[in-house]
Amino acid sequence: MKATKEKISASAAALRCGALGIALLLSACVTHPPLAATQPEEAAVSAPPLSSYAATDGLVPVGTTKMRLNGKQYPSGFEQLRIVRRDHTGQAVAMQVALNVGLAVVTGGRGGFVQGFSKNELIGDAVPELAGQSWASNPGLKELPQALGEIATRVYAARAWTELERGRSEGGWTREDMHAAAQLPAEADAPVNPGVWRLVYENLSGQDELYRLQFSAGLGLASLRFGLPPMPANCFYQSEPAAWTAWQADSWQRLREERAKALGQCIETLGQTKGRLW
Repeated sequence: MKATKEKISASAAALRCGALGIALLLSACVTHPPLAATQPEEAAVSAPPLSSYAATDGLVPVGTTKMRLNGKQYPSGFEQLRIVRRDHTGQAVAMQVALNVGLAVVTGGRGGFVQGFSKNELIGDAVPELAGQSWASNPGLKELPQALGEIATRVYAARAWTELERGRSEGGWTREDMHAAAQLPAEADAPVNPGVWRLVYENLSGQDELYRLQFSAGLGLASLRFGLPPMPANCFYQSEPAAWTAWQADSWQRLREERAKALGQCIETLGQTKGRLW
């Protein structure tokens, strides 16, 4: 009986570890909606470019603000496109059933059942034939931060310009003070949270080979500056289902097109976040 308990405990621990890994992988896929601007001038995307500023004293905002990723390390293969097939669900269900039975034996049938899950919680496998292809990589790791960095630069330039105007109107500011106010921070306060990047099967039953492309990402809003806990704004893109052969056709042309759509949608969605929260 002791050996049985130890075996069940090991299985439960393994499942908990797997669940933790999945939770980390999907941490950017929470359901908070983006905190959109209530007025057009509040949106980050509406902030004027650096070239729009002019001053008789020659002092204008200078520098470039980049977006940092929320974390330095991600699970192995996170940067690659993943595929979640039917058999992944079958394997997960079988493992969970076995664990539930084992827990029932230990507890005498008094509860202890593991919470259910959906296919969207599965990590899936990498697609070997796409390894090393930049156009198949997770856009949340490079292109999205680059695009949001351009928006962040405009946001911080607007803040710097406000400070410069305040210095000009108040008086008593030294030239060094004005130069310091004109410098943009190297990094934005709000980090980018790259999320899932995968093809997920459409139907558990049947023999079709339909898959949807999913992409998610988030922006960790700088709400701590206002004494509030972090409130991420998120975007989620899901394509229409298409056959596996359709995804592969013409050197993965559909994947290229859907990737561009996913990236564009997330840039637009996250760019509508209030400028004061970046």
